[in-house]
This record gives sequence, C-alpha cells and structure tokens, in this order.
Amino acid sequence: MAASITEQNEFFTVIDGLLSSALCDKLWNFVQVQPFRRVESLGLRGHWLIEDDGALRGPTVGWGHQWNTKFPTGSPMDDVINAILGHGELIAPSVGRHATDWAAFSATLSVYGVGQGLVWHRDSEDNIGSYIYYAHPEWNIEWGGELYLAHTHEIPREYGVYFHRLRPSPNLPAPPPWLPHLDNGDANALLLKGGFGSYVAPKPNRLVAIRGGTPHAIAKVRSSAGTHVRATVGGFFKRVGVPIGTPDAPWPI
Repeated sequence: MAASITEQNEFFTVIDGLLSSALCDKLWNFVQVQPFRRVESLGLRGHWLIEDDGALRGPTVGWGHQWNTKFPTGSPMDDVINAILGHGELIAPSVGRHATDWAAFSATLSVYGVGQGLVWHRDSEDNIGSYIYYAHPEWNIEWGGELYLAHTHEIPREYGVYFHRLRPSPNLPAPPPWLPHLDNGDANALLLKGGFGSYVAPKPNRLVAIRGGTPHAIAKVRSSAGTHVRATVGGFFKRVGVPIGTPDAPWPI
C-alpha cells in the first residue's frame, strides 16, 4: 500500500503507510536492541517534566549534517530517512522544501512508557519544522500517547519555546523564557486563552510533519498500555542560512 496523506492543514500533515510491512518489522527489531538512555541522564530535565524524565532516547542521526552519526548508517534508520526524502513534496506545505527551506534534518529514536509524555512547547527558531514517525507495531486508542497540537501561530516570540518566563526578581527584573519543569503558570494561562486544537493518535507506520511554531505536546501513555511502549523516530528540519548549533536567543532549545 502506497503512503498517502490522511490529513493536512496549516499546522501539520499526517501520512499513513510510510514504510512497507517488511521495513516496519526490520525497524521494530532495531528499536528493541538499542542502548537507550533516560532523558534525565542526558541533561534534558526541564525539556521533560520531572515525572516524565524516565523517557528514553537513542543517538541522533543526521541527514546533511552529523550529530551523533550521519546518514547513511546501514541501519533501519536509513529506511525512515529515505522515506521522508521520498515524500518531500507531500510534507512540504508543513516543513518546506529541501535546499529552498532546509538542508539538513535529524532522526532520533524515543520511547515513552506508561505515565510518560512531553510538555507543551514549539520548535526553536532554527527549525522550520519537525516530524514524528510511529515505529511501534501495535497501538490501542485507549492507550493515550496522542500528539496534541494547538491551533495557533500567534504566540509572541518573547514567550520562547516553552511559553514560560522565570519570575521577576531584583537581580533579574526581565527574566528570559525558560524550561518549565517546576512551574508552567505562563504557559497555562497563554494556552488556555484558546484551549482547543487537534490530536493525532500514535497509529503505527504513521508520519506527522509539524509546521514550525505550532504548539504541541505528547499526552501521557495510560496505564492500560501495560508493557506496550510509544516508540518513535523524530527530528527537526534545520532552516537554510542558520548555522546548526547556533545559540537561539531568546528561545532556548
């Protein structure tokens, strides 16, 4: 079955059937033997809430740029990367086009178990968009793990990636935006002004391309999932003309 667009709007694109069943099986075998690390051990507490810092991540593969390693890797990660490249025109309305808008993108394996999710945020400004590919072989609609997307691009730049600023103090009268792992009061007030959007279920073999600047979050995986995990390949399309790794002020990555 050929991959096809299931949904496309001004905020995201959903493509189902990205890989053949044989490539899906190959990728799932690969996922099961990876040396994942907890995000807390990677220094990423704050990007995830305290109760979510046991989520797992693998090394990052780069296409057009080297992160931990660079394409081609000889692993099933190459199949996902090739499929994304092969469907570039389908996702272009959400993330732009190669060479014109982006020249490199990343690919990272992530695993969420029961009780884990990801806080509301938007992509940092050096990313024109991002994507998530669902690599698990089975999912039930009652297991949670949905991708939530708010229907807005109007959040002021000074709110940063996580829509939260540290509290003013005598030595910091104009605090910068920061990681809301203990207090998300600003984000809560801001996102509840609208309080609506879309959800995308983590259907196996589904790709979601997200337009840069779209607020999104991952719902926690429910206890009904048991030992089933939400396994993904995800990454960022890096803007042309912005050096990769450049500090992104005032939006911290």
